[in-house]
Amino acid sequence: MSGVAEWITIKYLQPGAYIGIMLAVLGVPQLLSGIFDVRARRLDRQDNESSAERRHQENLEQRREELRRQEERQEERRREERAREEERRLEEARRHQEIMAVLIAALNNGRNQVDVQGQSEAISALQQTVADLEAEIAGLRHQNGNGGEGASP
Repeated sequence: MSGVAEWITIKYLQPGAYIGIMLAVLGVPQLLSGIFDVRARRLDRQDNESSAERRHQENLEQRREELRRQEERQEERRREERAREEERRLEEARRHQEIMAVLIAALNNGRNQVDVQGQSEAISALQQTVADLEAEIAGLRHQNGNGGEGASP
C-alpha cells in the first residue's frame, strides 16, 4: 500500500480503535456487573424458593402433628366414655341385684305374715316397684344405645 492509503487507513482506524478501547473499558465492567447481578438475583430467588418450601414442609409437619394430637385426645375421650358406660352398667347390675334381694326378702317376710290384706298390699307395692325398675332399666339401656339387646345383668 502506498503511504496515503496507510495514512487514510490509520486515520479511520484510530477512532475505531479508540471506540473499541472505550467500549472495552466501559462496557466490560457493566457487562460483568450485569452478569453478576443476574446470578445474584437467581441465587436469591432459589434461596427464597427453598426457604418457602422448607416453611411449607414445616407447616405440613405441624398440621400433621396437631391432627395426631387431636386423634389422641379423641381416642382418650372414647376410652373414658367406654369406662363410664361400663361403670354405669355395673352400677345398674348392682342395683338390680340389690332390688331383687330386697324383693325376695319382702316376699319371704310376706309369706310368714298372717295378715292377708297386708300381704296383698305388699305384693302390689312390690309389683309396682318391679314395674318401675324395669322401666328404669329399659330407659338406661336405651340411653346406652344397646336398645335392650344383649344379656341383662
